Amino acid sequence: MNKTDCAKEKLSSRMVGFIILPFALILAFVGFLIVPVVGLLFAVPPLLLAVVFIAAPESRVCRLLTPSR
Repeated sequence: MNKTDCAKEKLSSRMVGFIILPFALILAFVGFLIVPVVGLLFAVPPLLLAVVFIAAPESRVCRLLTPSR
């Protein structure tokens, strides 16, 4: 693995998070309008998944390749 692979890996995980986020927000909004408690229960997992993908840390290999700041 080289530095460009690390950059692509981080960019792709963030991109997935940013793709999931609008769908999760729409699901939360619609769920809150139709059935507030149940709708929000269905919206919480995709919201958490989006946040995890956006805030995902670098892999150990990438941390070793990039210089520490």
